[in-house]
Amino acid sequence: MEDKKRIAATIRNYLARERLSREQFAFKTKLGKSTVDKLLIGLFSDKTLSIVENHTKLSFRPAGEPDRHAAPAAGPAEATIHGKPSIAVLPFANMSCDPEQEYLADGITEDIITALARLRWLFVISRNSSFVYKGRPADVRQVARDLGVRYVLEGSVRTAGLRIRITGQLVDAETGKHIWAERYDRDLQDIFAVQDDITERVVAAVEPHLYAEEGFRVSSRAPESIDAWGLVVRAMGLINRVGRRQNEDAQALLRHAVAIEPGYARAHALLSWALWWAALCYWFPDAREGYRQAAGHAQDALSLDPSDPWARMVSGLCLSTAGQHERALGELRTALGLHPSFALGRTALGWALLRAGHFDEAIAETGRALRMSPLDGFSGLYTAIHGLALLGAQHFEEALPFLRASVSSFAEYSGHYNTLISCCGHLGLLDEAREFIEIRNRVGPPLCLSVLRRNLGKFAHRDVFIEGLRKAGVPE
Repeated sequence: MEDKKRIAATIRNYLARERLSREQFAFKTKLGKSTVDKLLIGLFSDKTLSIVENHTKLSFRPAGEPDRHAAPAAGPAEATIHGKPSIAVLPFANMSCDPEQEYLADGITEDIITALARLRWLFVISRNSSFVYKGRPADVRQVARDLGVRYVLEGSVRTAGLRIRITGQLVDAETGKHIWAERYDRDLQDIFAVQDDITERVVAAVEPHLYAEEGFRVSSRAPESIDAWGLVVRAMGLINRVGRRQNEDAQALLRHAVAIEPGYARAHALLSWALWWAALCYWFPDAREGYRQAAGHAQDALSLDPSDPWARMVSGLCLSTAGQHERALGELRTALGLHPSFALGRTALGWALLRAGHFDEAIAETGRALRMSPLDGFSGLYTAIHGLALLGAQHFEEALPFLRASVSSFAEYSGHYNTLISCCGHLGLLDEAREFIEIRNRVGPPLCLSVLRRNLGKFAHRDVFIEGLRKAGVPE
């Protein structure tokens, strides 16, 4: 009886931690609601426990006791191939001569484990298991087999005087392929600030690579064998390419994922972002309808999982577009509180700050996003919004190279041209402005001040934006 009470309590704690209702848990485990109700008060069979274990990674049996109802166990290598992605962060090696710097390497490793664990779609091996390999030469493939993970992140820390160099590399443990590697050099004046900065940058860089790798993995499987998670991963890869056709394909995949698993918050959240982006790019006959649908799916996602940062971001952007600045900033700051390394969310916050008239804060946030994820698929948006923030603050010469880069990165979107033309107008670059007006008018409807003045009516940067366009020769 004590064992049954313990197991019931473990399941109740799991529901609380994962923010799952009984109905959602029943859907996740494919158990009937009445079976779940009995389970939560300690009435269950061994077969029911096996089903729960298979769907939750919970383990209820004493070590060494076999599960009579479980499917034959996969070998260690096979366990790293199937299911959602998993990662182990090995203790960063202290490459300094000073053994006192050991604490620094350990601190960075622990911070990265903690930050990655906030990505709810990723299974992260705990610190206690990862640190078993501290000080031991370890083959990445063997580590992956031992821990049952698909990816391994490893690195080193070296100090010299008041300088620190931190390296990291992400490895696909199945193939041994290096997916990502980077080196960070910093002044070692405030150790906690250095740890926070490096952790934020590593997670911001690693997350898109993991999504991309999972997308490649899923794309090789037959469409009928792909589950909701696989559909979402494939959609993420398409969304990151920002183009219209890819956006439409991503929407189709995400709608399929929602149909398969209506309670999957991340599918609703990413669909809300795909819809919002399509509305922004005028790919809807009525952009307002696109924003309405985006807001609806964001709210659906938040009702299922209030901690989804993508849904919070889209909710904030919809509020910002509607001119509800304080509510928008609240949502976007919440998104970053949930996921501080969310570079796209940081750009969104900067955009909303710009619209609300907080120009210096906007520049700081959009600049930080660029530094966090310079090779992101949305880096063209990052440069565009950073340039727009600089233009709003009337730093025209500083804004110009970012705005030129944004047009090169995403030539399909007319809004990037508008900002560049305004900047050229302020700087007196009238020949360049005329050239971009001609290109811009081939991308979208002819540019005119009255339409933009109306569209930007609720935003603090409207007047300086319109004035630049007027100087560039854009008609009323």
